[in-house]
Amino acid sequence: MNLPPTVVAIYDIGFAEPRKVAEFRLATDGTAVLTLIDPDGCLVAEQWYERGVKIYDPLSRIGPGEGARFLRALLDTPGMSYYRVVDESPRPPHDPPTASPWTKTRETGPGNPPPQPRS
Repeated sequence: MNLPPTVVAIYDIGFAEPRKVAEFRLATDGTAVLTLIDPDGCLVAEQWYERGVKIYDPLSRIGPGEGARFLRALLDTPGMSYYRVVDESPRPPHDPPTASPWTKTRETGPGNPPPQPRS
């Protein structure tokens, strides 16, 4: 099931452990709201909130007033060196968890071993 995002987090990956620095959340009025988690803020998240997210097909910007469409545009931004954009939307319990081919579960057994690097 492909549900629209409702929570999108921004992680600063410029540290030994990634840190959540900001979060966009879909509000009850259908807009997206920004919460800054890091006391120093998150410039990239603040700029997206103020200026919108640039999209290329067609060339335009999507602002937080467009709610779920804005959150989807955040998830579609090109990769960055110091930040990761992550969908942290709660999902219904009946949705199957995303698993890699190497995941072990009671239903699937041990799974396939991960690929080994070639020498």
